[in-house]
Amino acid sequence: MRYLACLLTLLIALSACTNAPNVLIATPLPPDANFRTYRHPSGVFTLRLPPEWSVRDLSDANAVRAEFSAPNTNGLPLSIYVRNSGTVLSATALIEQIDLYLQTVHGSAYREVSRTAQGDGSWRVVGVRQTGIGERVLNTFLQADGTFLSVIEADVTDLDDSALYTLRAVINTLRVDPNATLRVADLSRAPEAPVAELGALTFSGLLSWTAPNGDFVINGMVTNNAGAPLEAIRITALLYDANDTVLAEQANVLSADILMPNVSAPFSVRFRGGKPSRAVRYELRSVARHAEFALQNYLGEEAFLRGNEIARYNANGFLTVSGDIVNQTQNVANFVKIIVAILDDQGRVVATDSTFLNRSTLLPGEAARFEVVFPELGGGAIRYIISVEGRRG
Repeated sequence: MRYLACLLTLLIALSACTNAPNVLIATPLPPDANFRTYRHPSGVFTLRLPPEWSVRDLSDANAVRAEFSAPNTNGLPLSIYVRNSGTVLSATALIEQIDLYLQTVHGSAYREVSRTAQGDGSWRVVGVRQTGIGERVLNTFLQADGTFLSVIEADVTDLDDSALYTLRAVINTLRVDPNATLRVADLSRAPEAPVAELGALTFSGLLSWTAPNGDFVINGMVTNNAGAPLEAIRITALLYDANDTVLAEQANVLSADILMPNVSAPFSVRFRGGKPSRAVRYELRSVARHAEFALQNYLGEEAFLRGNEIARYNANGFLTVSGDIVNQTQNVANFVKIIVAILDDQGRVVATDSTFLNRSTLLPGEAARFEVVFPELGGGAIRYIISVEGRRG
């Protein structure tokens, strides 16, 4: 693996200067006997990971893309990106693709610190990116593997020696197969950039409360003001003390797969174990990316007809919202999801939850019943909002 020969050197270079010289002694790769091998379904790359790491495949029709996350970490996931240019990338073409990748993926939220050519023809780029979870220091390694542009991006912000050791071991196990089958894509169409513009996502209907089990909950609505459909929307809540010190941080991904322009959706962030006693305020941050590929099979509100809706309390005293969903398209609807928000008399979200229909497909003209149960509410329930989405079969 050619990528991270200088990962430790980077961290030393970013640290404060001292009078003593920095010395890096080459060491063998750490043992990975307890790692498991992940093979991307496309066959384009393999990676060995600690068994507790999670995997999220974000590939689309134009590129292979996957994220890998260690448990209990607050940083950005390790990401792998591979695109097929259709022609063998020369040294000049690779430099052009580096500029294009950094510009389109990070945009104005990214500040390049340094760029270093490696002896094997690859490049290492150090940069700082503003994200929904704060400023992050990124190591980006880019190289040409035949006709493939291969990119590894690692968040190295505040990593301790143990985490850095594991990260380096993981990245050095990456293997790209340039002979794998991967659709040729126009390199001028780079991956969708995270949405970081001020005001692209705004909050309303906020309510914070403590659940019966002691968890601290923040509910609300988020509205898409970006002017284009968004997906993978993540809401992060931070709890501060009187000295503006972050005491706790928690994130959650929006239930809605895609949020159309000028549309709102409910969210809930839960701090299990409760709010720290010194917490006096909270802040909400959001990050998303523009939706494009997912829109091809997306079915929104206009695809479904709702009816026979009723909200009532069941025998256990829990609020339930139920109704019928009809597929009014000419196509099969898959994975139909119902998202419900419960509001109080001030329009604040006292509860939100989602459910899938109890069948994976809904034929054209077919109807199905749904029910969402709310065992706990953060306030008085006055009205509800329902949204429906699915995928075209």
